[in-house]
Amino acid sequence: MYIGSYGLLLCSMRNFLLWIYNNVRIVFFALLYVCGTGCESGFEPLQENERYVFSMYGTLDLYADTQWVRVMPIGKSLIPRDPEPNGTKVILIHLSSGEETPMQRELYRFNSDVYVWNYWTNKQLEPKEEYMVRAVTPDGMQSYATVKIPSLLPVPDIDYSEESEQGTITGTSEDTLVTVEIRYLVQAFGDLGCAPEKEIVFSHLDDVGMNFNGEYHFQVDNNVRIARELGVTASNYQVNKRELVVISASEDWPDIADLREEEIVLPDVVSNVYNGTGVIAGIASRKIEFTPRRDPC
Repeated sequence: MYIGSYGLLLCSMRNFLLWIYNNVRIVFFALLYVCGTGCESGFEPLQENERYVFSMYGTLDLYADTQWVRVMPIGKSLIPRDPEPNGTKVILIHLSSGEETPMQRELYRFNSDVYVWNYWTNKQLEPKEEYMVRAVTPDGMQSYATVKIPSLLPVPDIDYSEESEQGTITGTSEDTLVTVEIRYLVQAFGDLGCAPEKEIVFSHLDDVGMNFNGEYHFQVDNNVRIARELGVTASNYQVNKRELVVISASEDWPDIADLREEEIVLPDVVSNVYNGTGVIAGIASRKIEFTPRRDPC
């Protein structure tokens, strides 16, 4: 979710933001592929860039064991093809204490000649605290983003029937819920036996009812929905895995629901990066595998 040049940013920002807003997969770094030759041959929008230093994308997750952000210098080239270290230093700063944690770099290659830089740290985050992610060039130019970490997110209670794929889920959250979904790993039954495993994801965010005290709940009834996705009759399949994903976010989570497509790609509209562009947001993510993993048939 992080891109090296502003031209690549314009090509991919919409896909990235829709992805981050609707899915928020914690494996946050299998981002987008490059736009392709059609985008590359169109224009070079930042041939004269005196404002933007870095593009920065990622999440700071309260419950992740490793924090990742993608930081790339914004230059004149449309596609980042240089795998050599660029001298960028990225630091995670706990603002209330002033503690600075250098982030380690890791080169990621999309294909044989397209490269980006990811930066990571195992630093444990604290709830309700503010952090800054700051990137600095060798000559002192910098971009940075300030991120608020949400409150603790308790594991919800799950009352679920494997036979009917129905249930009730209740929990509490002091912050806004941005993802509530159930992920199934399923196999359809057919004339030739079991089909290969397939992941099916249903969002239940619109089903959530929230009380004034932060309690939330929603009902699940996914038997027919799963069958429809597989193209079989109800219950003519096997569920090998059921996983609930609940994610809350602080106020710096990007809200693009009411934006037009032409607005989304503008760097000043959806960005919390100073002297740069991109989005770094604070989240608290819970992933609960609530039935035992079943062997494929």
